[in-house]
Amino acid sequence: MKLSLLLMLPVLMLPVLLLCAFQATRTTREKELESLANAERAFAATSVKKGFHQAFVEHLAEDGIVFTPKPTNGRKLHAEAPESKAILSWYPMNADISGSLDWGYTTGPYEFKANPEDAKPAGAGFYLSVWKKQPDGQWKVVIDMGNSFSPDLIRKETYKPAPEVKTGKGKATDLLEKDVQPLQPYVEETLIYRHGEYPTRYKDLTIAQASDVIYTNLGHDISPASDMAYTYGSYQQGNNSGHYLKVWKVLGDEWKLVAHNLVPDRR
Repeated sequence: MKLSLLLMLPVLMLPVLLLCAFQATRTTREKELESLANAERAFAATSVKKGFHQAFVEHLAEDGIVFTPKPTNGRKLHAEAPESKAILSWYPMNADISGSLDWGYTTGPYEFKANPEDAKPAGAGFYLSVWKKQPDGQWKVVIDMGNSFSPDLIRKETYKPAPEVKTGKGKATDLLEKDVQPLQPYVEETLIYRHGEYPTRYKDLTIAQASDVIYTNLGHDISPASDMAYTYGSYQQGNNSGHYLKVWKVLGDEWKLVAHNLVPDRR
């Protein structure tokens, strides 16, 4: 009897071991995702404490990109900018991380005050930032784009980390093909940013997706796990032109757009 139980022990323990492995993986993801959100919060705290130019210098990767309106080296831009007393503040509303745990994105609202003593902000909007862990283990922003709207539209948001979902591996060729399609592969939760408007989810859109936007890709990056990516470039829509930043995720074995930011060059 005892011998039979001993022989059956590995089989009986298998479900327990699998459960423990799953919980360990989930805990690791949650921990790394929170470290990403905390990196964003530290970035924002530096902006208030030392000024937004110094914050970008400290928290951007060496080759980190910002838009002015064209894509440019953000660290160099802010390092050479004159000192400003303006206050730029923000916080993360959403964050998600790749299965590689070293690549992710954050997004949330920001406010701008020309003077620290101003009672009301002079500007507001939403930012979209992609982060990568550096060789020293620190998170740094590799690309960042903000979209502005009236301060009258400001509302308080609650931080919601993205839940873990089943993903696959995507190919660069498929990503770049989808990137320039007139109709983008949205999902219900895709966050859409447009100048002058508060960001909205695709499921909440009251009008059809625009099909007359011509995209020109200028660059991209794919996570080491090949499950998340970003693309950026320029766009033309009738007489309007500008630049874009998109964040992608492999869902159902296909690249899907999870964040779509269009910023006109003239505002």
